[in-house]
Amino acid sequence: MLKSLRELLLTLLDFFLPERRDFTVVKKLDENSLISLPKAPQVVGFDWIHPLFHYKDDRVRAIIWELKYRENTLPLENIGKLLYEEILSVISEISLFDSDASFVLLPVPITPERRTERGYNQSEHIAKSVLENDIEHILLYAPQWFEKVFETPKQSRSESKSERMKNLLGCFRADNRLEGKYIILIDDVVTTGSTLLEARNTLMKAGVKDVLAFTIAH
Repeated sequence: MLKSLRELLLTLLDFFLPERRDFTVVKKLDENSLISLPKAPQVVGFDWIHPLFHYKDDRVRAIIWELKYRENTLPLENIGKLLYEEILSVISEISLFDSDASFVLLPVPITPERRTERGYNQSEHIAKSVLENDIEHILLYAPQWFEKVFETPKQSRSESKSERMKNLLGCFRADNRLEGKYIILIDDVVTTGSTLLEARNTLMKAGVKDVLAFTIAH
């Protein structure tokens, strides 16, 4: 009886509240489907940024929109694994030449005001999904060491690269405990690279050895 009532309730919910299209797309993406997604092109002029997938693909856009605006972390279990494999391949090369290398995992931060408004930072969700695969504890997760200190205007297509960089100037602050570390920076999407570049500049000024960025899409 209870089962029948539950099935009836679910049927009614599906009728009155049909699933979002993007959610339906994301729900169908298993590990094999993710691996088959089109690879991202290289971010021109930014060889230190490593995106996974091509944003022009409808399924990739669905992942980003569901994560960014609905806090849907469903695909992150598999995406975290893929990102970690990418990160591991890069930092393994660094470790060959720097045996004392220390790696810190940082999500691109948002301001406290934006966190209050939205309730979460999608880049933190991505970073934590990466960390779940780090069973050897190679990465130190220290989001409190990197902050966004003021909100920046949303980027406009009409803005030049120099205008975007001017808007972002000084928006981040890095803790001096990051000095001498290699930084693994995590974000959802890279478009022009302006935000990641300002983050990198801030971190380099704080004395880090290098910054490598990894995103889901470009």
